[in-house]
Amino acid sequence: MSKEEKPKYAVEYRKGSKWNQNPDRDYRYMECKICGAFELASEETTAVTCHECVIEMCDPIDSIYKKSDKPRGWTLKREFVDKDGNVYHKGKEQPNLKGTLKPTIVEKSNKPSKRMTKREKNELMGTAALNLHKLKIKLENSRWKKDKKPILSEIKLHTKIAIAKFPRNFNREEYLEKYKK
Repeated sequence: MSKEEKPKYAVEYRKGSKWNQNPDRDYRYMECKICGAFELASEETTAVTCHECVIEMCDPIDSIYKKSDKPRGWTLKREFVDKDGNVYHKGKEQPNLKGTLKPTIVEKSNKPSKRMTKREKNELMGTAALNLHKLKIKLENSRWKKDKKPILSEIKLHTKIAIAKFPRNFNREEYLEKYKK
């Protein structure tokens, strides 16, 4: 843009205020041509469209992902036959074997894996911290090695739980039932 031409849209110069801007330098902001919000622009820019207006102009994104009717990890199995009789070897379809084998039986786990909520995690961590404190006092008062050994192993368990490192075979209901007092 030459110096004689004036821009159609309002222009402001502001001191740098963002993390990647120099606070001593002036940056050029120009009015959006659609909504009028000010956006950062270079010296040669003649018109700006803000990010919000660009989003409104675009069509919504269609989900590319389509849920498969096959079970989880079917591509990793040596041989998998779906309900239509298609045969797959390590995820690759074998059209010449279609209909020659019985469909693979998928075993569903009867135990649902419920993730821990933040509240449950905090409750467990608090309980573990309290028990840890009690056990450390008990350890100080114990005199013999045979008495200290089980206390130390319990301290190890409670320490892991207190820092949210739950053991693999950890059952939160049993733990709370046993240690919450």
